[in-house]
Amino acid sequence: MTETSLLGLRTVTSSAHRGTGQPVKMPVRAPHSTRRIWQGLGAIAIAASLVGGCVNTKYRTGAPAQNYIAADEPRAAEIGRDIIAQGGKAGDAAAAMAMAMTVTLPSRVGLTGGGVCVVFDAAKKETRTLDFLPRPAGTGGAALPGFLRGVYALQAANGAMRWEQAVVPAEQLARSTPVSRALARDLADSAARLSADPEARRVFLPTGAPLAEGALLSQPELAATLSQVRRSGIAAMYGGPLGGAVAQAAAIDPATVRGFQPRWTGTAAVPLGIVSMHFAQLPETNNGTALTAAWNAAADLPSDQRAARVAQALGATGNGVSNGASAPGAGLVVIDHEENGVACSFTMGAPFGSGRMVPGTGLLAARGVDGAGFGAPGLLTNAIVGRTQFAGAASAAGNDGPAAAPAALLTAALPAALDKEPGAAIRVSRAASGPGRATFVTCQTSIESGWKECQIAADPRAHALGILVETER
Repeated sequence: MTETSLLGLRTVTSSAHRGTGQPVKMPVRAPHSTRRIWQGLGAIAIAASLVGGCVNTKYRTGAPAQNYIAADEPRAAEIGRDIIAQGGKAGDAAAAMAMAMTVTLPSRVGLTGGGVCVVFDAAKKETRTLDFLPRPAGTGGAALPGFLRGVYALQAANGAMRWEQAVVPAEQLARSTPVSRALARDLADSAARLSADPEARRVFLPTGAPLAEGALLSQPELAATLSQVRRSGIAAMYGGPLGGAVAQAAAIDPATVRGFQPRWTGTAAVPLGIVSMHFAQLPETNNGTALTAAWNAAADLPSDQRAARVAQALGATGNGVSNGASAPGAGLVVIDHEENGVACSFTMGAPFGSGRMVPGTGLLAARGVDGAGFGAPGLLTNAIVGRTQFAGAASAAGNDGPAAAPAALLTAALPAALDKEPGAAIRVSRAASGPGRATFVTCQTSIESGWKECQIAADPRAHALGILVETER
C-alpha cells in the first residue's frame, strides 16, 4: 500500500504488485472508532476477502470526500484517479479507465470488443445494466464491436466531463507505455497466436519474443485511431471509415455495425432488506428469481456454501457462455464521493481476440461471445438513501470454466460479509487456485454516526490496483 499526493489530493493505492516493480508495504491507517452499527441487513454489504492489500477509512460528514477506484490493469486505475482529481464522476472515471485498458490490456479489452456494466445513479436512486456485449455477427464468430458505443453511453449518462477528456489519456498511452505485469503474462501465453499475424507480431513481438514487463509498448496506429475517436466520437466507428475497416476485416455488414446500440435494462437483483445486490440483467438471463430462490433455499447453510449456491444459480441463469467455455475478461469498479457506483467487465472474446490486426488501425479483431461468462460485475446499493455499499468485478482467466467469474464474485466476498467481519483484515476465503479473479470496493455505514468504512481488495492474481482518492467536498 502506498500513499502519494496528486494535485494536493491525498491518494492511497493498494495492490500486490502495482503491475510493475516490487511490492510496497505500509501500515493500514487505523479506524477512528471500533464501534459499528449496521443498517439491518446492510451487513450483507460484501466484505472484500482477497490477499493483496487493503484500504480502510472512516469519515464523518464534512471530512474530505472519498472516491474508490480499482481495475485489473494498474495504469488504467491511475488514469481513473487522475479523472477523479480533475473533478470527474464515476462515469467519467470508468470511461477513461476503459479506454486506457484498450491500450494497456489489449488482450482483454478493445474497441472491437465489448462488455457489460452495472451502474447506480445515487441521485435517481436507480441501478441499471448497460449491455454492450460483442455478440457474434461475422464470419467465424467475429464480434460486432460494442465497446465504443457502450463506453460512450456510460460516460454520457453518468459523467460530467467532455468525451474528449475520457479519450486523451488512452491516446497518450498508445504512443508509448511500459508493459504491465498483466499484459506481459497474456503476451507470454499468446505469443504463438500473435506471431502468425505480421502486424500483431510487429507490435507485440518486435524482436521475435513477446514484450516483457516494463518494456515500452508503442502503438502509433492505435494512437491515430484514438485520435479519430477523440475528435469524431462514436461516429468514427459507427459510420466512419474506421467502422468500415473493422466490418471488412470481420466480414460483417457495415450497416450492422452502424446500427449497433447498447441496451440499458434492469438488473438481476437479490433483495437483502434495505439493500439489494444487483447483477447484470441480459437477454440470456431471467429476472433474478433464480438468484433469490437459491439464496433463500440455502439460508441454513454455512456462509461459504450459501455463497456457492448463489454462484451456481447465477451461472445457471445464462451468465455463462453457452459453448461451455469462458472467454478471458477484465474489470473495473468505481464508487465516487456522491455515492454513484460503476462495475464493468470487458472482453475481446478470446486472448487478443482473433489474434489478427485490422489493417491500418492498430486494433485487434475481437471474437464474439453469447453471454457474460467472461465477467461478473455487481453492486450492492441502498436505494432508500442513495448509497453504493459495494462494487465488485470478477473476471475469468479463459480456462477456468463458464461460471468462473460469477463464482469468484460471490464465493470470494459473501462469506466474510455473512459472518459479519467487516473490520477484519482482507483474507483468503477460497482456495488460491479457485476459478476467476475478483476485485472489490466494499463499504459499511453506521446509522448512528454516519461514519463509513471502506476497503479496497485488488486481486493479486489479476495484478490489479486499487486507489483511494480524497478530494475537497
